[in-house]
Amino acid sequence: MNKPLRHVGGSILPSSSSRILQPVDTPKGTLQVRVIPELDTHALVARHGNGESLLATHPNGFSCHVLLTELQRGNRAKAEKQIAYILDCGGTARNVDSILHYLSEEA
Repeated sequence: MNKPLRHVGGSILPSSSSRILQPVDTPKGTLQVRVIPELDTHALVARHGNGESLLATHPNGFSCHVLLTELQRGNRAKAEKQIAYILDCGGTARNVDSILHYLSEEA
């Protein structure tokens, strides 16, 4: 009998690494990719003064990390492209403007 494929910890390809799970401080809050094993997915979470906000989810944590990186770099076009990629590939995302709030100053 075949076991169901799992995205977190069960995929042939790695879905995250300890490096991408480290919190990243930005002027607008701390961003972090987290594993959500009960949902078999990863999430990009923003911590701020009022608590936490889930920005996006995707089975592969590297997809969330690319979004975090582009937000940190202030690259609006690439962040928007990564949000679209996450949605096109079965992930979820908050309203684009809510996510782009966390953009660092554009370079």
